[in-house]
Amino acid sequence: MTRSGIAHLPRRSRSTRFRSLPHSTVPVMRLLLVTLACSLLCTGAAAQDRIYKVQLPDGRILFTDSPPPGAKIVSEREVAPPPPPPPAAPDREKQLRALRQQTEETGERTRDRSAQIEQSFTAVQQAEADLETARQQLQAGREPQPGERIGTARGGTRLGPAYEQRIAGLEGAVLAAEQRLAKARSELNASR
Repeated sequence: MTRSGIAHLPRRSRSTRFRSLPHSTVPVMRLLLVTLACSLLCTGAAAQDRIYKVQLPDGRILFTDSPPPGAKIVSEREVAPPPPPPPAAPDREKQLRALRQQTEETGERTRDRSAQIEQSFTAVQQAEADLETARQQLQAGREPQPGERIGTARGGTRLGPAYEQRIAGLEGAVLAAEQRLAKARSELNASR
């Protein structure tokens, strides 16, 4: 016996080691042993949740997942379960297509919004020009035209109903232009 408690057999030459077995079964047995060992290691590692440190009756210390009969349990530890596998990475091409589509949609919305703002701004400018034209026409229309004055009994003249109707129409045009300008400005502010 050695210090670790494992007995070593005397070394023999390779030719005498497997003399009792037929020569063709040795590789098959090795393959079976390796397969068995791998399967035991894989299933044992996946099913473990406790590790025991035990002292065998002959004094040796052993770490195992199930204590052998007659062994004294020295310590016991819980083994944390393995972390869950990371989520599968999404397809890179799919991400790029989605990003391109989102960029195109954003670009379209931005172009539409810019066009709407430009249209609203043009409407404001047109309404301002219309208002200025209506005010100029009102100023120019304050001067009575021929036939809008009526003579009075004392020899004077006064402005007739035709003048008052014309001025009321010009003032109505100014009021309508002011209302169109206010509406155009509110649409411009709403589109921003």
